[in-house]
Amino acid sequence: MGASSEKDPSASGIHEISSPTGVKHNLHINIDMVTGDLILSETWKKLLKSADISSGFVIVYIIVAYFLFLLQLSMPFKIGGKKRPSGSSSSDNAPAMNIGPPTAVKHNFHVGFNQETGDFEGLPPAWTALLQSSNISKADQAANPEAVINSLRTFTKSVKKKPGEGKFINVQQSIAESDDELDYSDEEKRNSKKSNEEKLPAPHNVDPPVFERTPSDAEQHKTDIVDGVNKITIDNDNEPPAEAIQRRPKSQKKNMTDEEINNGLRALASPGDPTSKYTTQKKLGAGASGCVYMAKPIKEGDTVVAIKSMDLANQPKKELLITEIEVMKTYRHQNIVNFLDCYFLSEKNELWVVMEYLDGGALTDVVTETIMNEGQIAAVTRECLQALNYLHSKGIIHRDIKSDNVLLGMNGSVKLTDFGFCAQLSGDNSKRQTMVGTPYWMAPEVVSRKHYGKKVDVWSMGIMIIEMLEGEPPYLNETPLKAIYRIATKGKPEIKNFEKLSKLLQNFIDRTLEVDVEDRADTDELLVHDFLKCAKDLKTLRPLIVAAKQATGR
Repeated sequence: MGASSEKDPSASGIHEISSPTGVKHNLHINIDMVTGDLILSETWKKLLKSADISSGFVIVYIIVAYFLFLLQLSMPFKIGGKKRPSGSSSSDNAPAMNIGPPTAVKHNFHVGFNQETGDFEGLPPAWTALLQSSNISKADQAANPEAVINSLRTFTKSVKKKPGEGKFINVQQSIAESDDELDYSDEEKRNSKKSNEEKLPAPHNVDPPVFERTPSDAEQHKTDIVDGVNKITIDNDNEPPAEAIQRRPKSQKKNMTDEEINNGLRALASPGDPTSKYTTQKKLGAGASGCVYMAKPIKEGDTVVAIKSMDLANQPKKELLITEIEVMKTYRHQNIVNFLDCYFLSEKNELWVVMEYLDGGALTDVVTETIMNEGQIAAVTRECLQALNYLHSKGIIHRDIKSDNVLLGMNGSVKLTDFGFCAQLSGDNSKRQTMVGTPYWMAPEVVSRKHYGKKVDVWSMGIMIIEMLEGEPPYLNETPLKAIYRIATKGKPEIKNFEKLSKLLQNFIDRTLEVDVEDRADTDELLVHDFLKCAKDLKTLRPLIVAAKQATGR
């Protein structure tokens, strides 16, 4: 009754299924670390054999990728959207099938320590060079080879020369693992009069092609000759299995444009030209992101300030400046070098940050040039702990507590600095220049790359007390790599003439330098410790500041 004579294909229950479309082939490559052979598909093996390649696996990887590209050009299906000849079937209208490059590549170094020869086997060349220049003795290497490996991993992952990057406020909740990048450079290296350490080669920031090692017959035979080798596996991703922790997905944050950043800074900045309000005087120092000057106000009666001039073109993370200023405007404390104002100079593309100025200089000059008594140490410690307690209550971790980041006033005021962009006020010609982010003050959980919290600042506070006692932190004359090894293996450092200190100071130091984080004191406990009751008047610091200025010629 008017029905079409043609049959509906769907009515018969027969459906035409086309070939798979939109397929991406991710090839997984393995390498046998014993024989040096690549474990490849038969097609790739033939390609390599015909090319007569005998280079190392890094070169092979590059050449294989090139052969893959050539292989794609000869595949019998569409590649990259290229059309087939007109005689192709209708299913050819489907999206192209793509073969991608090798993915999820991971390089697991398998390092061994041979007890007979006393040498590591299988170390990457960069690590070998670092170890040779580290002054870690053969005896130390043999006693704790795993600690040596962990120290190398921490150093190569963390100590990177990044002179253009500034330091930003560290909120506790944002820190899961110690992934800080420590700025290391010989020019900024902190020296002491007795320092005679070798210069370390710059870490190689090279990520080699990564392959998964699989067992082979040759490896089984090798076990007969490596019975004396302790196997240590270096897995750069020592995180729990993905199944163990379910993370809540987070929306991808869109990067701000330069115009949006400038508008944000302009909204936070004060109007007007700062040069009409301040006259810059001497240069106080240079930080990672700009220069700091002492500036006098043009208007009589106003106080001297420190101004940091920041060239925004050289700021790698300009968008963080907006959050930084907002936080600095909000958080003010008597023991913190406080933010006063900021100006956005659009014509020069500069941001001027106005901070409090302390005319006594850094505590570093006092600890290196004078001898502090316990009452003076208690006074400085109390003021710093008050600042830390305030920051911790706001969820901020300093992570760089040391004498260089404690500024003094001639009236005896003590203020913590460098928890944002307000620091780097050390002089250019100081005897002991600041090496930002060195490991000497770091807690064991930081150098071991474990999860950490606000108590890392308490450990660093304990190390700074040793500075005030001895004039320098432990291991300062060691290379940074060896210092990392010492902190990781020894825990609490030895203190000269510890038995001569008062029982109160001994206990206070013990509470700050507790290796077990759970047992380590927090700032609340330390602020009520009896040692702080011994604190002298802050005015007693003035003679020490004057003596240090005379010694340094500032």
